[in-house]
Amino acid sequence: MNYLTTDAIAAILKAPDVLTARGRRDLTLLTILYDSGARVQEIIDLSVRDVRTSKPATIILRGKGRKIRTIPLMTKTNELMVQYLKENNLWETPEKLDFPLFFNSRKERLTRAGVTYIIKKHVEIAKKSSKIMFLEKLSPHVFRHTKAMHMLQANINLIYIRDFLGHVNVTTTEIYARADAETKRKALESAYTPIETIPLPDWNEDKSLMEWLHDFCT
Repeated sequence: MNYLTTDAIAAILKAPDVLTARGRRDLTLLTILYDSGARVQEIIDLSVRDVRTSKPATIILRGKGRKIRTIPLMTKTNELMVQYLKENNLWETPEKLDFPLFFNSRKERLTRAGVTYIIKKHVEIAKKSSKIMFLEKLSPHVFRHTKAMHMLQANINLIYIRDFLGHVNVTTTEIYARADAETKRKALESAYTPIETIPLPDWNEDKSLMEWLHDFCT
């Protein structure tokens, strides 16, 4: 179970150059990818109509089997989304409701390869600007694993995490609980200082004790 620390996620989200339109798009994409715990295909399939910025702010994700779930957006994420929609002339524009939320320079939906490239680019920037250890291979799905683990570590109920991720059965979600327990076990082991064993005396060598035991038992 590969996932990122909160410091690693923060470093990646600081990587895009927000002085450029492309950088602002990348920041919005990466934030939504983490904040929603969505699968990469669910992000790619997002259209403008799937975003609700008024309270309660949400996005609608279409998962496996076209199952639909509604995910709440954090306040800061929603503010970022509003700015992104306005900048790209997608804000309150009825004729663009079916326009892809995230698109390339040709106004086409991003592909899996495109999202993977964006992640890789900003991870490389984050590596150079911080001393944080990153996974060697970081796919879009790692963001989903990371969100789930961070929710679990925040003591959020597994049932809510199951619904948030769109799992059919909580058994699938329990893999995060097992992974978290294993991580904690390894952390405890690495911090554990073995207790020096004290050699026990050989009672057979204590003649007075052995005589007393013999008399006691007879």
